[in-house]
Amino acid sequence: MGSIGKAALITVQMIGLTLSAFLVAATFTNPKQVEERLQNFAIAKVERAVDTAWTATGKRVVEGGRAERFGSLSRQIGMNAEAIDVKRQKIVPALLANSVSDGCKETCEFWGAAAAIADSAMIERVRQLKVGQGTLQDFALERYETSVVSLIADLRQFGLVNIVVLSLMVTLLLLRGPQKWQLVAFSVAITGYTAWAAYGYVVDQNWALSIILQDWAAPGYQAGMIIAACILADWLFLRSRITNLVIAAIGGIGGILP
Repeated sequence: MGSIGKAALITVQMIGLTLSAFLVAATFTNPKQVEERLQNFAIAKVERAVDTAWTATGKRVVEGGRAERFGSLSRQIGMNAEAIDVKRQKIVPALLANSVSDGCKETCEFWGAAAAIADSAMIERVRQLKVGQGTLQDFALERYETSVVSLIADLRQFGLVNIVVLSLMVTLLLLRGPQKWQLVAFSVAITGYTAWAAYGYVVDQNWALSIILQDWAAPGYQAGMIIAACILADWLFLRSRITNLVIAAIGGIGGILP
C-alpha cells in the first residue's frame, strides 16, 4: 500500500473512531439531552408503527384515539405470539418424534438437539412479543424510561465496539501495515465491513420493532464483527483451514441426515 492509500485509509478509520468516541462520550457527558432526544426518536418510531397497524385495519389514523391505535398494534403482536406458539406445539413434537424413532440411528442426538433449539428459540420469540405488548402499554401511558435506557445502552455498546475495532486497525496500519500485505488487506476488509455493518445498524434496522420488542441490535452487531474478523483472519493468515473444517463438519452432518 502506498503512502497516499495508507493515509486515506487511516483518515477513514480516524473519522469513524472519532464519531464513535463522540457517540459514547455524549451518552455519559450529556445524559439528559441524549435521553430527551432518544425519547423523541423512540416516540416517533413507535407511533409510526402504531399508525401503520391502525391503517392496515382499513381505518384512517384520525378516526381512532391514541389508546385505540396502540391497542391495534398490541393485538397484532399478541396474534403473532399465538401463531408462533401454535407452530412450536407442532414443530417440537415432530422433531422429538424423529429423535426417538427406530430409524434415526446416529441422527437421534441431532434431532433431539434440533427440538431443544427450536423450542428455546420460539419460546424466546414469544417472550419478546409479550414484552412488546407491555412496552406498547408503557408508551400509551407515556412511560418511556425502560426503552430509552435500553436504547442508550445499545448505542454505547455499538460505539464501544467500533472504538475497539477501529483503534486496532489504526494501530495495525501504523505499526505493521507496510511490512505485510495480509495485515493491510485485513485492515482494509475489516474497515469496509465496519462501515457496511454500521450503516445497516443505523439506517437499515427496524428501529420501531427494536424499541417495541426491546430486541436491540448491538449484541448482534458485536457478534457479527467477531465472526467477520475470524473468517477474514482465517482466509488471510491460515489459508482458510478453519473455514474448510467447518464446511466439512456441516457437510458431514448433512450427509447423515435422512
